[in-house]
Amino acid sequence: MGENINRELIEGIVRSSNTEYLEATEEKVQTLLSLAIENLSARVPYINFDNTYLQPVNELLTGGFTDNSTLVYFLGIDNAQIELNTLRGEDNWKKFKERVVFAWKNRNPKKKKKRRNKDLAPVQEKPKDFNPANYNLFNVAEDLQQAVALNLSSTSIVYLDSKRIRILGKDDFGSNTRIVIYPVLYNGHSFKFYLDKKRGFINIDNEARLSLLEEKVERVGYSYINMIKIFNVLFYNFNKVMPNQIFIESLLYNCPDELFSDEVYDTFVKIVNYLSMADIKDFKSNVNQDKSIFTDVLCGNSGLGFKKFISKLLDLKS
Repeated sequence: MGENINRELIEGIVRSSNTEYLEATEEKVQTLLSLAIENLSARVPYINFDNTYLQPVNELLTGGFTDNSTLVYFLGIDNAQIELNTLRGEDNWKKFKERVVFAWKNRNPKKKKKRRNKDLAPVQEKPKDFNPANYNLFNVAEDLQQAVALNLSSTSIVYLDSKRIRILGKDDFGSNTRIVIYPVLYNGHSFKFYLDKKRGFINIDNEARLSLLEEKVERVGYSYINMIKIFNVLFYNFNKVMPNQIFIESLLYNCPDELFSDEVYDTFVKIVNYLSMADIKDFKSNVNQDKSIFTDVLCGNSGLGFKKFISKLLDLKS
């Protein structure tokens, strides 16, 4: 990144564009999920095109996507029986996680980890019996992993990480492209995400989040999105991980409108100076305005390293 955070660097972050790449990749993801749902619906009556909804989340939603971002999606499923089965199946979740840990500890490190379409073909020919009384979100994730793999090239890797599907496919999507899909429940406007430590669902009101995002853009212009992108890039360069997006969106949303302008670098300096002096403990979450960014579980633990991050920005700002 260099020794200083200067005007050229900040304005360069905003000028960098990945629009064409994102549009092409999202179209591929939508096609891939359509084929997977078609595959699943043939034997799982709880899943079909009419009750599923693919929603981009994280920086895909705001436009703050960077070269180090992961394409994260919710695959929302509107089905009350799956919700009930998931709540009943806590022991099944625990047993599955124990199996994953055992398999990982006892893996053969010399064994090749390629997942080929032909290796998965027998699963399609001889599917597991569908049990309507037990079919839950884990089963969705497991079946989705197999259905997705059937429609990717042999060089792609699709694996199940807890309840999320991770896809790495250089030939299918491009180098360094990382895709994550969370099977969740959907009720028409909000998503229900199963949280292990709560042993239940938490609601994610996507409409509220989008509404606040649009309101801020309407008041201050695209400068709000530019700041999200800048903070994402700088945070990653300091910490080698992307920040929690709801935390970043909420943090910048709570900054006074008068700090934002068309002058990118000047806006950045004003916001960093403001945040270095502000007491952010009462900043509201963009998903739930009844909670602060420190009490909303969806904001993660990003606030713990916030002051350190801002201090680094002040030290390097020239």
